Amino acid sequence: MRGRLLGFVALLLLPDAAACGPTMPSNSACDGMDCGGLGRCEVQSGDPLCVCQPGAVARGITCVPASGPDGGAGIAGTAGSAGSSGAAGAAGAAGAAGTAGAAGTAGAAGTAGCPAGTIDEAGQCAPRCDVAPTECMAARASHPSLPSANGHGALVWNVTAGKADTLYEHPYKAWDDGIVSRDLLFDAYAGIRMDDAAGVRQGTWLDGLAPEAAGYVAQSGVVRVAHRVGELRVETFTWAPMNLPRPAMVMVVRATNLGPRELRPSLYTLANFHLGHTTAADPVNPAADGERVVWQGGAFVETGVGGTLVHRPLGAVDHRGATPDSPYSALRAGRDLADGTDSGVGDDRVVGFQKDLVLAPGASGAIGVVSAFERGTDVQGVLAAVETAFGTTGAERALADALAEWEAWRTPPPAALTAGERAVWRQSEALVRMAQVRETTDRSHGQILASLPPGQWNVTWARDLAYAIVALSRSGHHQEARAALEFVLAADSGRFTQYVPVPYQVSVVRYFGRGKEESDSDENGPNVELDGFGLTLWALEEYQAASGDRSFVGQHWPAISTRIADALLALREAEFGLISADSSIWEVHWNGHQKRYTYTSLAAARGLCAAAALATSVGDAAASARYGAAARGYRDAVLAHLLGPDGAIASSAEELRTGSGYRDAAVVEAVAWSLVPPAGAAAIATLDAVERDLRVAYGHGLFRNDDGGWYDRQEWVFVDLRTSVAARRAGRTADADARLGWVTAQALANQGLLAELHDPDTAAYAGAVPMIGFGAGAYLIAQSERTVPPGPCGALGSLRLAAWDEPGRSR
Repeated sequence: MRGRLLGFVALLLLPDAAACGPTMPSNSACDGMDCGGLGRCEVQSGDPLCVCQPGAVARGITCVPASGPDGGAGIAGTAGSAGSSGAAGAAGAAGAAGTAGAAGTAGAAGTAGCPAGTIDEAGQCAPRCDVAPTECMAARASHPSLPSANGHGALVWNVTAGKADTLYEHPYKAWDDGIVSRDLLFDAYAGIRMDDAAGVRQGTWLDGLAPEAAGYVAQSGVVRVAHRVGELRVETFTWAPMNLPRPAMVMVVRATNLGPRELRPSLYTLANFHLGHTTAADPVNPAADGERVVWQGGAFVETGVGGTLVHRPLGAVDHRGATPDSPYSALRAGRDLADGTDSGVGDDRVVGFQKDLVLAPGASGAIGVVSAFERGTDVQGVLAAVETAFGTTGAERALADALAEWEAWRTPPPAALTAGERAVWRQSEALVRMAQVRETTDRSHGQILASLPPGQWNVTWARDLAYAIVALSRSGHHQEARAALEFVLAADSGRFTQYVPVPYQVSVVRYFGRGKEESDSDENGPNVELDGFGLTLWALEEYQAASGDRSFVGQHWPAISTRIADALLALREAEFGLISADSSIWEVHWNGHQKRYTYTSLAAARGLCAAAALATSVGDAAASARYGAAARGYRDAVLAHLLGPDGAIASSAEELRTGSGYRDAAVVEAVAWSLVPPAGAAAIATLDAVERDLRVAYGHGLFRNDDGGWYDRQEWVFVDLRTSVAARRAGRTADADARLGWVTAQALANQGLLAELHDPDTAAYAGAVPMIGFGAGAYLIAQSERTVPPGPCGALGSLRLAAWDEPGRSR
């Protein structure tokens, strides 16, 4: 997606304890290992690892049948160095949540009392992969982080590290140029103390244990990680609370007695936030200098030069502690926290709470704490905000309320989805919600980030935003879609008039968190992307059609017409009648790299077609005729000047002119947007060429173009999803279902998250994860295409077809 990227930090590939993929080259480390006859041996980081077939899970350096909840959970970890507390734990979670279940088939018997077609994830039922077996067997668990966000901050649970290790003070990367969002959280996790067989108290922090399972509860924003400690199951739930409008984290830890005798565990929480100084060398991660923790108003109040944090228990606790009464050391020593009231000023103050339980067989008990941030020193304000949000709510009630709030927000998914597809739909729906900014300062409210942390694109791109708005509109979340459109129409744009010669409203690339237009630059100059104008018009029409809200367009029609649609008319170049040269969807920057890209002209045609329909809805007949004619002009210019020798639509006028290097998957939008007849020669040739020339080595998806760079050669999930839509429009239902099924299987193997990229050779997740407009949003759109008819460009027949593109004819 981001053409300016020259490289990336390689994503840790977690041991794939239950996935089946292509045969890997042999290696001597695997000699003599048959994985129990239930899998194959691969080498990772120099160590042998068994990749188990469907119905089996890894146990040490072999595979065993998956029977019952422990079989599905992979609690024993994997072989060699992969058996560390990080990777092995993630492997176990991934096996339970994704690939072990992904290998199942629709209607297969459930496990441990779960319904048919589901698998037990350490006490929680989750869907098996129920799309085509080929896709399910090829999917790989490979992503170790689970984000949760509430529009004010962004929290991340790191499965590999076994802890929450990120809480951004804003969900977006930067408020303005040079003003970045800080990551306030060093780490937070839970611990448990039990008496051993000799009656000696033993304390264990759970970050050092491999989990039974890790994922989201009921496809919400609530992260659950389950551990088995003796006869106890200990579940840690973390989330960014939607009912508390500030950067915040809730942690609830529940212990359940699975044994036959009474147990008396103590649950501990630990939270290490950093509120010290930042430096020019590292403006994102504050130091931990000069912190102080004081017991005040029923909560620990932590202060530093970087702001204020309130840590308030949810319900009663038995003890509390803060550095120098180190919660970490106290539990390790098996002792109670000391109930101090003032830590004094010092470095790296850590806060913890303790709850002592008496659990009969089958009984549960829980401890909970909410940590809420204030950028200034208004302690009473943040205490009051926490009180308003939670009052006297206890830990279990807070968890139940959070899950109930998520369910109340839901809209029904399409009826025809399988259980696995429904799970990915719901998680995608939740991710789009979490990526929407709810701050009300300046013009930030309503924007939707391209990715959530730890994905690095937690920035609002105009293009990604448009796909997210369409997804919200089609999934019935009209209030959120309208808020995102209001953001665009109120944003501080129009700053790059040297590239756009008229007043305009949509950013030429993206936005700072405050709602100000931004264009990134590198050694090749800025990015200037003109596709956002057409995409925003498409999103406006989709919102109006889905919601029935005509008042919104009517209210904003002058700006929509003059600052978006008219800008597209002014950007028409003279030679071919295309949109003038730009950086376009793959962001090639400027200084001679800009071209007359097909995608930009297709977006203009689709957007102006939408503008014609919107103009009609507000009674502006003259504008409707003007925009309809311009839409036909851009579409026909593509067909007249951008078809290659094989009849397929090429990437750009400049690349086509060179005679090579003009294959680009983005041009399938001509079919997906109903700009060309789906049975016509151009559609057929384009889909055939993309499938033939852009398929990755792993065999299930596509790379974006034939330019040859690292970024270009990766499998692009967005491309997979949009080619699925195009294939469905063209009547290639089997192809559409296979491509969509592949993305579904990968998501089920990775907690419902969709990546920016898949490694072309292994299918491991890469790039930014999770993606929103280009991931979750595109998934919602692709699934909705099964029931949503073509838009006005197809259904109304408003675009005159060029003679050579009529069905059954060739140029």
